Order: sequence, then structure tokens, then C-alpha cells
Amino acid sequence: MNNINKIESKFKDYQDSLVLQQSDLSLKSVSDMVESEAIDISPKYQRRERWDAKKESDLIESFLLNIPVPPIYLAEDEYGTYSVIDGKQRLTAITNFLTGKLKLQKLERFKALEGFTFEMLPPALKNALTIRPYLRVVTLLKQSDGELKHEVFLRLNKAGVALNSQEIRNVAFRGKFNDLLFDLSLKETFSQILKSDDKKGKVYREMTDVQFVLRFFTVKETWQRFPGNMDLAMDAFMSKNYKSDDVKIAQFKSDFERAFDACLAIWGEDCFIKPNASRKILQGFYDIQMVCISLLNDAEIQHVINLRDQLKIALEQELVNNDEFMKSVSQFTSNPKSMAYRIQHFLNMLKGL
Repeated sequence: MNNINKIESKFKDYQDSLVLQQSDLSLKSVSDMVESEAIDISPKYQRRERWDAKKESDLIESFLLNIPVPPIYLAEDEYGTYSVIDGKQRLTAITNFLTGKLKLQKLERFKALEGFTFEMLPPALKNALTIRPYLRVVTLLKQSDGELKHEVFLRLNKAGVALNSQEIRNVAFRGKFNDLLFDLSLKETFSQILKSDDKKGKVYREMTDVQFVLRFFTVKETWQRFPGNMDLAMDAFMSKNYKSDDVKIAQFKSDFERAFDACLAIWGEDCFIKPNASRKILQGFYDIQMVCISLLNDAEIQHVINLRDQLKIALEQELVNNDEFMKSVSQFTSNPKSMAYRIQHFLNMLKGL
């Protein structure tokens, strides 16, 4: 009986933890809220843009066909200001269309509207989209439990486009350290090398650039005792550090920028790629360059920079003559033995210059 009471008590707590408000709004209403920044469609914990113009056009056509669209879920941050929990792509598409940024394309039923912007629509269609309450908006009010809001985000997204590992970490471990990962990923030269400066590209959309930043911190801490699964290792690192204070955050920032600036001084735009090969960024080369450099003191880093031409030749020769090293940077890069070997071996090379 006591166990039943606990179950009922827990059930009641969850019922009281989420305070909801539901409204049916016109597309113009939600677009105006986005434009005035009353709705933040890019909170830190959200995934990046994924919809192209065709998918945005499909949504607008659904409204014109009076086809039901799933609700938008908002979280009230302060009274009168909201962030998106689920529905970012839909809100973006609606705002893009009503503000003239989207021309309808590849429509299935309203082919006569191909190339139309909102202003070009016949008056009856414009009025309908402006006035008719097409969209159900469910708002988790400010007094709702904060942790539970983000549990809602995760569960809602399981029914949509599946979150990848970094997107899940982005939600589960939100905070100053997660914000730092984003800030560092946006460093101009770093984003150019990873090709994440293309905001429509896969690297940016899927947060691969953010994951590379996290990989640096994770490998630097765990390379001598790496568990053998990079996703789990990065999860564990985030769990341990996502609540870091300002002093620790500043140290993380300094460590990354110090290592990257040195790599840039040595390899320039050829950072993280195999010498004399394709321009593809390779995780094993990223590890040895970023992590090994970070393990040197300032005088050692300057020495390596001064001898960068000699280092490049030595690395090329080692890749040709040392089969174990070559495999450690290009195959099975999450294997604990390969991880420990490549970091220690290249660190010895740097110190031996």
C-alpha cells in the first residue's frame, strides 16, 4: 500500500509540474511574435535549421489545403517572451513566407501558386492566412518545472526527425559549457576548415562542428584510459562538466584557442587532413594535432612552430614508414589502444624535434 501511495504521489507531482496554456493562432500572429522576438526560434538547446524551401512550401500548402498541422510547443521564459520547444522549422517557414523571404515552389496541389510570395497571393488567400486560426500553440508557462520542459523537448522530437548524439547532448546538458562549445565552433577559421561556415551544409546543420570542439576536450582528458566508445565518452565528459563555473569555462576556452591557434600556425588551412591526400577532415589527425599540441608548454609550442616545415616532413615519413601509426590515425580511431598509441607517439615526435 505504501508503494501505491508513492506512485500516486509521484503521478500528482508530474501533473502539477507542467502548467499548460493552449491557444489557436493565425499564421500572422505567430509570425509577428517571431519578428518582434517575443518568440525565440533559436534557443541554445534547439537543433539547427534543416528545412529547405521545398519543405517550407509544403507546409504553407498544407495550410491552404486546410490540412491539420501538429501543434507548436513553446516555453515561457519570462512573462510575454517564449522559446521554442518543438516547431522551430514550422515557425521559421511561416515567418519566411509571411515576410516575403519564401517563394512557393514544387507544390503538389496549388501549382498555379508556383513562385508566389505572400504579397502575390489572391486577397482571399492572404486574408485566410492572416486571420484564420490555423495553428494550435501549447505553451508551458513559466511556473512549470524547468527540467521537465526539456524532457518534453526530447520526447516530442522522438516522434519527428530523430536527434543525433550531439543534438541530444545539446538539450540534455544545456548550460555555459554547452554555450562555449557553440561559441568556439563559430571561430571564423575553425568553421572555414570544417566547412561549417556553410549554414546550409550538413556539418553545420547536424552540429558536427560543435561535436569536434567537444571531441578535443574529451580526448585530451581521456586518451590514456579511453573507454572505446566516443559517443559515451563525450556524454560522460558533458555530464561531468556542463555545470562548470566561470573560472573553469574560461580555462576550457583558453585551452582550445591555444591549441587551435598553434595548429593554425603550423599547418594553416591544411589542419586535420592527411598530407598529400583529399581535403577531408579526419578525426585521427584532428586528435593528434589539437590534443598533442595542447599537452605542450608554451616554449615547446613555439619550438614546434619554428620547426613546422621539419615537422611536416617527419609526419609524412612516419605515415609511410610506420604502419601502426598510420592505422591509428585512420582506422578504428575510437579503439582504446589506437587512441593511446597515436597521442603518445605523436607527442613524442613533437617533443623530439
